[in-house]
Parts: sequence; structure tokens; C-alpha cells
Amino acid sequence: MTTGSRRPRRPWYILAAVAASIVAIVFATVGDGVEVADAAGPRRLVVDLGHQLFWALLAGAFAVAAVRSRWGRISQTFAVAAGILYLLFLFAVFLWP
Repeated sequence: MTTGSRRPRRPWYILAAVAASIVAIVFATVGDGVEVADAAGPRRLVVDLGHQLFWALLAGAFAVAAVRSRWGRISQTFAVAAGILYLLFLFAVFLWP
């Protein structure tokens, strides 16, 4: 890392990875409180696991950034995948016919 006005980001990435991991663990053990009574098949899978996997992917993105001390292509890929998964989750909860 270069000297100057840039601050080390690693502690923030570690904190974000830990926080996202905690949320993923809570959703895996306690649940997220989202219920869709008529969901079946793939929709049921997305509704049941979407939130948990979203937070796990975010935790992975921040963990990779913490290890590498920067936000890079791998972290970005995890974050984009999390965003796409979350959009699918929202679709499954609110709009799935």
C-alpha cells in the first residue's frame, strides 16, 4: 500500500465480512421471517435460501477484499452475484406468478 492520504481499508473489510457472516448465520439458524405460503419448487428454494445466500456472498466478497487489502475483481464478482440473487429473491417473494 502506498503512503500518503490513503488509509488502510483492511479493518473495514474485516468488520464488514464479520457482520455479513453473522447475519448469514442468524438467517441460517433462526430464519429471516419471510413466508410465502404458496411457494413451491424453485420458488420455494429461492424464498427459503435467498436471504441467507445473499449475506454469505457478501461476506465472501468482503473476506476476499480483506485478504487482498483491496476491492478487486473477485470481490466485485461476489458482490454482483449477491445483487443478482437478491433481485431474484425479491422477485420470488413479491412478483412470481
